[in-house]
Amino acid sequence: MTDLNLHLKINDFYTRYAESICDGDIETWPEFFTEKCLYRIIPKTNYDRKLRIGPMFAESKGALKDRVVAIKETLVYSARSITHLVSGVRIVSVQGDLLKTRSMLAIYQTLVDGTTHIQLVGRTFDSIDLGDGTPKFSERIVVFDSELLAGALVFPA
Repeated sequence: MTDLNLHLKINDFYTRYAESICDGDIETWPEFFTEKCLYRIIPKTNYDRKLRIGPMFAESKGALKDRVVAIKETLVYSARSITHLVSGVRIVSVQGDLLKTRSMLAIYQTLVDGTTHIQLVGRTFDSIDLGDGTPKFSERIVVFDSELLAGALVFPA
């Protein structure tokens, strides 16, 4: 069992991560990752089959920054608000400065017309590097429960 301070630090990390997206501060989102990282959003059916195919994939912080540029400058999509609900954050294992964690996630989006829809429901399987004292994802795998997403997946999970 890990200590309470570590659990509080990791829960705060997940909360700040969700806030960066929900509050529209998408430029800070890549800063939650190490330079060399893996980020994937994948349907459960593909995850269970060990298939890598999903709607979002990146292998570096640079690729995440490219996603931010696409969101801010090139993608055409309806205005929306995003709300991430993160729960059940659990540290599965600690190996030196690397934590393996899990969480449950629900993402709601409210379109400009005011209609709120569930965008994604699932769980995460993450690796968090504590090497420099600040938690950063070295791997974030978001596995969503359905095979299809309701609408376009614009923002990260």
